[in-house]
Amino acid sequence: MKTSDIQFLHNPFLRILLIISFFVLAAAFLPVVGFAFIVFIPLLTFFYGAAAGKTKTAIAFFVPVLLIFLISYLLQLNIPYLVILIMGVAGLTIAAVAPKYNSIEKTVVYPSLIVVAALCFYFIYSGFVFSANPWHLLKEYVAQTIEQNINLYDQLPFDKEEINIIRDNKTTLVNFFTGIFPSIALVGSAMIVWINVLLGRNLLRSAKIYLVGLEKLAQWKAPDFLIWIFIIAGGMLLLSDSTIRLICINILIIVFFIYMLQGFAIISFLFQNKNVPVFLRYLFYFLIAAQQFIMILIAAVGLFDIWVDFRRFFQKKQTSA
Repeated sequence: MKTSDIQFLHNPFLRILLIISFFVLAAAFLPVVGFAFIVFIPLLTFFYGAAAGKTKTAIAFFVPVLLIFLISYLLQLNIPYLVILIMGVAGLTIAAVAPKYNSIEKTVVYPSLIVVAALCFYFIYSGFVFSANPWHLLKEYVAQTIEQNINLYDQLPFDKEEINIIRDNKTTLVNFFTGIFPSIALVGSAMIVWINVLLGRNLLRSAKIYLVGLEKLAQWKAPDFLIWIFIIAGGMLLLSDSTIRLICINILIIVFFIYMLQGFAIISFLFQNKNVPVFLRYLFYFLIAAQQFIMILIAAVGLFDIWVDFRRFFQKKQTSA
């Protein structure tokens, strides 16, 4: 009996199945906290897909997803099994793309497009089911989200006058955030994928598995032509046409995000060359999460790197030292 228990615990597939099932079930049934488990499901399917095999990982993932789907269907529960499914597929896509192309751009873009495509399908399908315009459904979703946030602010010790200003301008906010939802969806999806790629790379390193494309993240640089897109989109904001201006704002948000990633790559390069302890690196990233305005400075570093080339300057300083 003891021998069989030991064999059970040391069975690689069962271990993967148990770990992934725990995350999937926690994501499905834990309120609030379950969202954190959803965000990191791609990390599991990426890591195990690269370390243990994509087929084995896919089976270990789809088994608990099928289980929560049956529970949701039989008990008529509102379980986000489709979101969990898309997140897991995104992780499997990372595991498939990263070793094949050795390109961080494709490793991030392809899974992000899967998530965005799933969002588009959701609103289009919902519009078909409810015989409504998908854009109108999106607007209703944004309005509900803003209303929920206003109600949350009412319960927190915030300035009531500021809350009332938000409430009075709710219609304007709904129109604005609906208009920039495409860029927010793309940037949000790419950010989730990016974080899972970074964490997955670290886990793979601990398992002595190295993916060539992911080992050059500190050297990553945005395409040079992107600066012209940034300049043209910024200049077109001066036009009076509201539709064109809204399109340009979406473009600028995406470009800002790309330059922010380049800024993070430069910071990672400096950390590596200075041998900054891991604890201090995570502390720095925590401060960025707490003080979001720092992201603007990081994006500015990525933007001006086109002319300054901070990494080369730092290497010269290292050599002379």
